[in-house]
Amino acid sequence: MGELRPGDPPTIGRRSTNWVRALIRFEDFTRCEGRTPRENTRVRGAIPSPERRLGEWARYQRRFEDGLSAYQRARLDVSPYFEWDIGESAWKSGFDACVRFRLKHGRLPVLTKRDDEEFSLARWLGRQLRALQLGILGAERASRLEKLLKLDI
Repeated sequence: MGELRPGDPPTIGRRSTNWVRALIRFEDFTRCEGRTPRENTRVRGAIPSPERRLGEWARYQRRFEDGLSAYQRARLDVSPYFEWDIGESAWKSGFDACVRFRLKHGRLPVLTKRDDEEFSLARWLGRQLRALQLGILGAERASRLEKLLKLDI
């Protein structure tokens, strides 16, 4: 008993099965909601428990990446919904949205009450320009932002 013979199906432990199920729930949530699950907000009770647990699961994967199996790391690498560095991902998303806006409208977004999306992009851009001015924006980001300002994308 406990010995595998040729042709026996491989056994999958409960922990591995639970991990795969959590990843599937994470990916399903992100695909259906169009955003990753949150774990924190000013009003913590505003986040449903299942969403909060998925957000905590994702944070745990990022924090303990070295403790994951090779399969787990590879599976997260190929997931279209999981990001190892959510800060970098968010920055790229904001930058790409500003590039699309500039290409479509021929100008940078401005603070306007008429268009919530443009207002949001303008706020993001303003924060990046302030960081650039203070010298706290990384060199690569600063270079990309300067190209956006010159429309040299």
